[in-house]
Amino acid sequence: MSITSRRFEKLLAGFALRIFRGFVVEKDIDPAEIDHSTIRKILIVVRHQMGDMLCSVPMMRSVRDFYPNAHITLVTKKSTRFDEIFKDNNSPVNDVKYYERGMESFLNLIKELQMEEYDLAIVPSSVIVSGTNHLIAYYSKARYRAGIRSKDYEKNKAGYVLNIKDDFIWDLSKVHQIERNLDIIRLLNINPLKAKIDLTLRERNIIFAGKFIGEKFPDDGRILVGIHPGAGKEQNVWAPEKFSELAFKLSEKYGAKIFVSEGPDDEECVSRFEKLMTQKYADVIYAKHKGDLMNNLAIISKTNLFITNDTGVMHLAAGADIPLIALFGPTKAYEWGPIGENEVSIQGKAGNVNSIETDTVFETCMRILGVKTLKSV
Repeated sequence: MSITSRRFEKLLAGFALRIFRGFVVEKDIDPAEIDHSTIRKILIVVRHQMGDMLCSVPMMRSVRDFYPNAHITLVTKKSTRFDEIFKDNNSPVNDVKYYERGMESFLNLIKELQMEEYDLAIVPSSVIVSGTNHLIAYYSKARYRAGIRSKDYEKNKAGYVLNIKDDFIWDLSKVHQIERNLDIIRLLNINPLKAKIDLTLRERNIIFAGKFIGEKFPDDGRILVGIHPGAGKEQNVWAPEKFSELAFKLSEKYGAKIFVSEGPDDEECVSRFEKLMTQKYADVIYAKHKGDLMNNLAIISKTNLFITNDTGVMHLAAGADIPLIALFGPTKAYEWGPIGENEVSIQGKAGNVNSIETDTVFETCMRILGVKTLKSV
């Protein structure tokens, strides 16, 4: 979708909301009045990127836990890669509907949703406030519609279509994105299951990872360190020169073998990394994988430590039980960084990820590898 198309859709949604405002009677509902036993169909609207969606997974799993017999529908976009991660694989929802853009597609979606007779719609606006997402929730005709009235003193201009809402101070309180999503269901008096991304690997992914590691890294007792040198945004990329130097230091110190994770937009970064490894650090053993997202995660899950830029794969790796170091530039680490034991975020100075020195990351690696019981690859 081009920038022009996105701006047009945003303007169109904004215009529709302003006109629509005069036809909607804003009437809030006291959450204490909700009869949860009558909630049989739930709609959740999360239409951003993969990382944003993954940060909403604890919220979705908590809703599933609270309403074990309810039918939950997620409206999302292809960019979240939801099916790749969850289809036939411990999904927190029963079915998924995709809406990208366009009036005809919007009307078709609304027609589908209205046939379902939803009881509850949840619109977690923890990243941006989407007028389209709110209109989807409203036109679903759900009896209860939960979201934000405002965040950090910025009013939700689409908030009038919600009837369960509150004001949130997230930025000033340095609230993590996972907790922001959970705050929305707390409005419904739902106690979160846990504030951690929880992912499952399919058997075929586990088999693939075992074969990949067996072929690329014959078992000699050395540890395996994974890196993800690319990112969806250029300003989030820690220089390949630094990643290659770090790989050398880990190989020299621990005899580590290096797994290189490559996404569809990472070719340039990975190519630069490989060129440096060939020219300067030819003795370091490394291998890369580019392909199926969950095969990639399965390999990552076998590493003793994974080091990544701030990108979707970082959130994916946060769903595996491994030590993790995430490198941040302009994005706030307290808001997006991985949460868990031996999961560390390093924030660059003045929003510059390349202000992070290689030695700083290496010292963090040594601290984690020093306290973590190493597993055999």
